[in-house]
Amino acid sequence: MRLLILNAFLALSINVFAQNSKLNDTSVKLTGQVRNDIIKASKNNGKLDYWTPIKGHEFEGEKIEDDFYASKEDAALIKWTYNLMTSGFKNKADIISLYEELKGRKISNSELTYIDYGYRKALEKRRKSIAYE
Repeated sequence: MRLLILNAFLALSINVFAQNSKLNDTSVKLTGQVRNDIIKASKNNGKLDYWTPIKGHEFEGEKIEDDFYASKEDAALIKWTYNLMTSGFKNKADIISLYEELKGRKISNSELTYIDYGYRKALEKRRKSIAYE
């Protein structure tokens, strides 16, 4: 009996979550103008520039989580990705292409790992906020 009630509750929760996800879709479309604005904000002490403030200290360590440390350069990439995600950019391929355009080169495997980390952390935050709505 408990299992039946639990399954019914789970199905209802999934249905409500799916409806909320559709209603609360705040994805930002990456148009040419938006792309240019993000690139501009990511340079020269712009709102999304996490790299200029760490010039000369890129390889120093920074604590990301309890047992996770990264170089300041890698931490900047995590913060940049996280900020884009929480601002409404939900397409990881768009974030990767933005980063490649910003840096003027293809993304490395390690950079892809840090983008993925920032992306997942932003998704976790979104899931938690939806759970409490």
